[in-house]
Amino acid sequence: MFVDVYSAGFSIMVNIDWDIVDSLLEAGCDGVHVAAYFGIHPDTLYNRCKEENNTDFSAYKAEKRAKGDLKLFVAQFDAAVKEKDRAMMIWLGKQRLGQKDKQETELNGSLSISQITGMQIK
Repeated sequence: MFVDVYSAGFSIMVNIDWDIVDSLLEAGCDGVHVAAYFGIHPDTLYNRCKEENNTDFSAYKAEKRAKGDLKLFVAQFDAAVKEKDRAMMIWLGKQRLGQKDKQETELNGSLSISQITGMQIK
């Protein structure tokens, strides 16, 4: 579809390719970035979204962002499981399974309370 861009008192028709908008939103761009891509004011983008997609831009953006997040999750999972990427396996284990790097400290010998606190106990 086309939008009106007003410059020097006349309008220029600019095409909004919603497939490009979708890709930009999936990648994490916001409305200001998308509008800048097309050289239009963000309000123009928001109004056209309502007119052409029958939804507010915030809802449209949330849907596309969720789709982008899903693609990223699937790609990370595939890298870990299908491609056997050890670093990704470790990262996903920490993120999803609560796994941690185990740090063990072993003390040999003994310490008295006065050595730890610097106080003498009577």
